[in-house]
Amino acid sequence: MSSPIRILLVDDDALIRAGLRAILTSDQQISIIGEAENGVRALELVERLNPVVILMDIRMPQLDGLGAMEAILQVNPEAKVLILTTFGEEDYIDRAMTGGAAGFMLKSSGPEELLGAVHAVAEGAAALSPRIARRVIDKVRSIDSASLAAAKELVQGLTPREQEVLSLVGASFTNAEIAARLVLTEATVKGHMTAVLLKLKARNRVDAALIAYKAGIVTS
Repeated sequence: MSSPIRILLVDDDALIRAGLRAILTSDQQISIIGEAENGVRALELVERLNPVVILMDIRMPQLDGLGAMEAILQVNPEAKVLILTTFGEEDYIDRAMTGGAAGFMLKSSGPEELLGAVHAVAEGAAALSPRIARRVIDKVRSIDSASLAAAKELVQGLTPREQEVLSLVGASFTNAEIAARLVLTEATVKGHMTAVLLKLKARNRVDAALIAYKAGIVTS
């Protein structure tokens, strides 16, 4: 049996943390190793506990979730921060994604959706709630033609196989799912993914997924 996914839960509302804890601990593959009530405390616990996934609220005192995420990623660019909030405003979504979030979920998401997002992020996939994904797609459609052309040019620099991998990343497939779909080993997929991120100059899979959407290679 694989090791449980080590989660740091960050939210200033104790009742919300309790509800999230109840959902997350219903999954035997998830272990909550710490809780923080603000971004400052989160920074301390990340350094000490080294969680696999940081489930981060946005609105908190002292240091908000986005500020904490940016500080964490400066120290550890490989950290996986799953943003969780009740607010769906565009500026939060934009800053979370461009700031390096591994995913963005609404607190109104169902338990299964939240658990699925945690597993996806832990496995290296991007995770967006359906409502957020629709906002992203709508936003991409409104982007100026120069930005879309630039994304298409970047994608053209990929090999055909790398483009296949990128299109599946854009559709939120994990490495294991991509490997099964393309009949490859996970190690091969990881190699392609490393090359894709390097060629696209993307900081993570969410960033790569956005480029895939802009380039028009994600069909669903």
